[in-house]
Amino acid sequence: MNSQLKVIIFEEKNIIKNLLTLLDEQYNFIIDKDVIKMDKIAKELDEVSKDLARIEIKRRNIMGSEASIKEVVEASNDEKIKQAYEEIQTTLKMIEIQKEANEILIKQRLFFTRKMINCIKPNKGIGTYNAYGQVGK
Repeated sequence: MNSQLKVIIFEEKNIIKNLLTLLDEQYNFIIDKDVIKMDKIAKELDEVSKDLARIEIKRRNIMGSEASIKEVVEASNDEKIKQAYEEIQTTLKMIEIQKEANEILIKQRLFFTRKMINCIKPNKGIGTYNAYGQVGK
């Protein structure tokens, strides 16, 4: 296995772990309703995502577009590379779960905020009936 490819796999593993840590922090900020820190962490998440994309482009340039990383790792005799690849796979699954949880919490907060705004400041416009007999806004 190419030594550059080994370095890229370990760099990718570190970046993905960093991404999971940032998503955990974002979850805590969502729970604490800390909007300023949520904005700051969003910028950090964007930077880490860009770093991951750069590493992925390097890997594709070294391996070629047709080669699969899974096949290359399985064909190698290096146990450290196989272990790093397994860690990457499990971390990616955890990232997906954390990302979905964060998105659900943000949507709930937005829904609640929208309901509260409608209660505080209701629409005072005169409704008109549409073609289906329902009042439009």
